[in-house]
Amino acid sequence: MIASSSPADAVSEDERQIAWVLAHPGMSDWLKDALKSAADRDPVHLLNDLEILGLLLRRKSQAIIDEQLRQSPSPPS
Repeated sequence: MIASSSPADAVSEDERQIAWVLAHPGMSDWLKDALKSAADRDPVHLLNDLEILGLLLRRKSQAIIDEQLRQSPSPPS
């Protein structure tokens, strides 16, 4: 992240980066939808929701990956 001289500069830089993600064809629709829906949210509520979302989805994703790794055949020796 780029160090900014003021909170307004930081917000401008963040908005520029969000616009880049929204315009990038390689970014998922899910991510773009999340960024669009977050645009007008109260920042405190948004941070709380992000924390919960991150905790739940990281834990679920890691459990799925762990299970897939457990079930995958071992590489030949």
